[in-house]
Amino acid sequence: MNKKTRIAATFLLGIALAGGAARAETGAAGAVESRTIEQADLLAVTQIGSLMQIVATEGARHGLSLERSLFPGRGGEGWRREVARIQTPERLTPLIRASIGEMLRPADLEDAHDFYSSDLGQRIIGREVYARRQMLDGDVEAKAKQASATLIAAESPRAVMIDQLIETLDLISTNVSGGMNANFAFYRGLADGGAMARRLAEGEMLAMVREQEPEIRKATETWLRAYLMMAYRPFTDGELATYVDFAQTDAGKRYNAAMFEGFGRVFESTSYDLGRAAARYMVSTDI
Repeated sequence: MNKKTRIAATFLLGIALAGGAARAETGAAGAVESRTIEQADLLAVTQIGSLMQIVATEGARHGLSLERSLFPGRGGEGWRREVARIQTPERLTPLIRASIGEMLRPADLEDAHDFYSSDLGQRIIGREVYARRQMLDGDVEAKAKQASATLIAAESPRAVMIDQLIETLDLISTNVSGGMNANFAFYRGLADGGAMARRLAEGEMLAMVREQEPEIRKATETWLRAYLMMAYRPFTDGELATYVDFAQTDAGKRYNAAMFEGFGRVFESTSYDLGRAAARYMVSTDI
């Protein structure tokens, strides 16, 4: 393949607010009080199962769209089966579970469970999942982006607060980094699958991905603002401030770091697998 191939969609990581680059000490001891919160308890109250259904749908749509740009008319039912195999909640959820198991201490599990099982926490999770599901509809996404742009142009108090929230929690940089890592994984998959006329060095693939950074950043900023404004519309400024306060605690930082690590694994794994699978169809097309 002689021309540069770009991933058609930016991968946006996670659902919860991100606490930046904080990492937990793997295996660190945590205080256990009168009850023990298991990983499954936290996954249940944060609706990870529902979220992964949405993520798998997003990924499947993106995977199917690759046929049009890389091997038009040559994928058919075989490509649909490949995408369905790669993008399944059952395959993706263990990657999230593993990152939480590695990065959260018992005390973190308890603190995160306490927040997300509270009335406010459950309403926030419910709205985040709802908005993510709604954004699967192209018309809804377009309207959300337009509504967000209108609020930003008017410098509305809610738009200002959402921007402050994004800046405080470093959501743009974290998501852009995740998107670029996913694109790099896709290129590696293409290369390992033999889809390139000349095997590119890792540095060359990295340079190609870096060229996409402005495009990925712009798409991330636009999508994220629209998503957050839709998700948090019902909440007061005080309720959002409470959410940010939790996200900035040690447990909040570790939880969000674990989520971003898990979603990073999800998107890098699926991107690489899509690249390898697409390469087979591209090579057969070239022949």
